[in-house]
Amino acid sequence: MDLQNIPAIYPEGAVPQPQAAQMQQAAAAAQAAAMAQAAQAQQAAGMTRAGAAAQAAMPVSHRPMRQAGRQLRSTTQLHAVVEACQTVRIACMDEEGPFIVPMSFGYDWADPEEIDADAPRLALWVHSAGVGRKVDAFNREPRVAIEMDVQEGLITGTYACAYSYAYRSIMGTGTIHRIQGIEAKRYGLTRIMQHLAPEASTDFTDQALARANIYCIDIDRFTGKQRA
Repeated sequence: MDLQNIPAIYPEGAVPQPQAAQMQQAAAAAQAAAMAQAAQAQQAAGMTRAGAAAQAAMPVSHRPMRQAGRQLRSTTQLHAVVEACQTVRIACMDEEGPFIVPMSFGYDWADPEEIDADAPRLALWVHSAGVGRKVDAFNREPRVAIEMDVQEGLITGTYACAYSYAYRSIMGTGTIHRIQGIEAKRYGLTRIMQHLAPEASTDFTDQALARANIYCIDIDRFTGKQRA
C-alpha cells in the first residue's frame, strides 16, 4: 500500500523517503523477475513439487473468525482496545528464525468515513536504538505481525475446563517502515509519548532524534476479539 494515500494517518513528511521507495520498487521488480524465471525453469524440468510449493506461498484470503460472535467490529470498540493497551507484541523474522518483541507504541487511526474505505486503518509508531536484533530483523524482513490485548479478569466455572479469562485483543499484519527526517521522527515519537505518558514533555532535541530509530507499522489487515 502507498502510505501517501492515507494522509489521515501519515502527516506530510512522515512517509519513507523517495529513494527508499524507489529501492523497494526495484527490489520488488527484481524479485518478480526472479520468480518468473524460476517458474519457467520448474515447468521445463517438470518440478511439480516445487510448483506446488510456489503456489502455496501465494497470498490467500483470510479465514473468518471461528467464533464470530466474539469479533469486535465497531470502530469505537477497536479504538478502545488500542487506547487501553500499553504494549504491542511484534512478531518478526531474522536469520535465527521467528521471534516476538514487546514494545511501547503510539498510534493513529483513519476511520472509514475519513478515507473512503470499508474498514478503519491503523498505524503504530515504535522506536528503538540504532542497533540490535529487532533492528536487524526489521531491515531484513519488513513484514510483521502484531498482537495487543487488554486483560479483563478471570472467568470461573464449576469444573477446571470451564475456567477461562476475559480479554479484548487485536491481531494483525503489516509492513514496518523506518522513518527518515527530523520532523517526521519528532511526530512519531510525540505520538508514542502522548499514548505512553500524555502528561510528559515532548520537547525532543534534534540530536536525540537523529540518534533514535523511529518506525511506523502500516497495519493492512487486523481483527478485534473479545472474551467476556
